[in-house]
Amino acid sequence: MNICHFCGNRNFRVAAIQYTYRHAGKFLIVDDVPCTKCEYCGEAYFKAEVLKRIEKEFNAIYYQGKKAKQKLSVPVERFAQIGGLTA
Repeated sequence: MNICHFCGNRNFRVAAIQYTYRHAGKFLIVDDVPCTKCEYCGEAYFKAEVLKRIEKEFNAIYYQGKKAKQKLSVPVERFAQIGGLTA
């Protein structure tokens, strides 16, 4: 990685972050995903093999019956229904 494609910064660090994979209205949250992160804006860059492993795990859980380590219940709201501000 030579330059951040979002902010132009040239300084990066190795990190492990929480990644949310979404496909067809389904989600998989994966903790401790390795990446290279821009030190200025925080944009994360991933190796292709990392993202392919996450996609494979998503498919195993949703389509092949693998049990996930943990499940979460997450509230969902529409912005227009929150009130206060208008779009």
